[in-house]
Amino acid sequence: MSVIPEWIETDDYFLSSRNPIATADQLDLQRTALRLLARDDVKAAIRQARFLWATVSETASDQAEELLDDFIQEYALNYVQKACNSDPEHPRVFQNWMIAHDWFGISMPSARIGGDNPDNGYRLIPVEHGGSYRIDGQRLGQGPADVTWTIVANSGTSITLASLDNEDLVLCSDGRFTLTVDDQPANGRPNHLQTQRDALFLFVRDALGDWDRERPNALRVTRLNPTGRPPIDEDEMAYRAIKWMLADVPLYHWFTMLTHGKPVNRLIPPVASGGVGGLPSQFGCYGTLRIADDEAYVITVNGGNAAFRDIVVHDWWHRSIAPHRSTGSLNNAQISADEDGNYTFVIGPTDPGIHNWLDTGGLNETILLHRWQGVPRVTSASDLPRLLREQLVKLDDIAAVTRGAKKVTPAERQCQIAARRSSWAGRLAV
Repeated sequence: MSVIPEWIETDDYFLSSRNPIATADQLDLQRTALRLLARDDVKAAIRQARFLWATVSETASDQAEELLDDFIQEYALNYVQKACNSDPEHPRVFQNWMIAHDWFGISMPSARIGGDNPDNGYRLIPVEHGGSYRIDGQRLGQGPADVTWTIVANSGTSITLASLDNEDLVLCSDGRFTLTVDDQPANGRPNHLQTQRDALFLFVRDALGDWDRERPNALRVTRLNPTGRPPIDEDEMAYRAIKWMLADVPLYHWFTMLTHGKPVNRLIPPVASGGVGGLPSQFGCYGTLRIADDEAYVITVNGGNAAFRDIVVHDWWHRSIAPHRSTGSLNNAQISADEDGNYTFVIGPTDPGIHNWLDTGGLNETILLHRWQGVPRVTSASDLPRLLREQLVKLDDIAAVTRGAKKVTPAERQCQIAARRSSWAGRLAV
């Protein structure tokens, strides 16, 4: 793990000179979320959410059934945290979808849902139509591999009203920038997003490729036209959390069935994600894989002309599989190209001795999602993301179907995983 420079001037808001996520608002909202989880009405809603998910997931495997309770707790916390930071009159910057962590005396459970990307820092800022907001930002060092800014209209963050891509963000020479959000057109203003009716959050995705050197942008938000409304209280937060976590079961079940509702072991070729609530500049290739312990699923893809790309295995409930402890995901800074410049990946529960191994954590039925993010709008058809080959094979046949792919020894695998764990820890270091 490399030493991250002291980029940030600490104060009563930024609590770490190296980690832009460690803010007073982040910690306050995490503590609030833990209090809400302990409320009887929220606990009752979590039980109801479990019932709803169980009744529409009867085709889940036995392995998946064993993970249902863990998934429901993460699903619920994700909505509780959204509700804690849902006051557009008093907006704060909050990172959600995080894996369990301990810091500043707080022990936070995981909050992953909907095909979370371990490389992304997912941050939410509440906004409303008619409100005027300024987000002051600072790119730290080389900055993230890619950043997108979207105004979303629902708690499931799947309805995009406006979007600003990384290639359009204007920065000062020192890496500082200002982004504005209001109900008016840009009229020549750079870094501007216009709200529409039903605007709920500004959703920021910081994609980190090199975990040792890249950090999310440092952000602060200010409402420029406050109305004087007092902050919402915890009763209102609980009401919103309960409403959203129950109302969004159909939405997130649909996202899960995008893969489970299609033939097993057949990936959907790369398609633009904007049509299903994703990023307009993102392409996705996905599917459900069913792999025995003595098998592996092998795919080969091209580079896709993307600023950032990663491939992630998820459990049946669409959560990443231990990406902080194993090779459950790989991004552009972690993968190795084949001899011909394409990329071969091997997915399965057993180590095949190939560098680009997606470890399913012992699970035999998983969701695979490969993202190409930051694909320029002007990209030739031949350079767009493509799935070149895919097949289910026996481990005994791996050598024959992975010619040209980088191999690793058991000792090299141990080094790869040790470096990965160290790099992940650095992302939360303060």
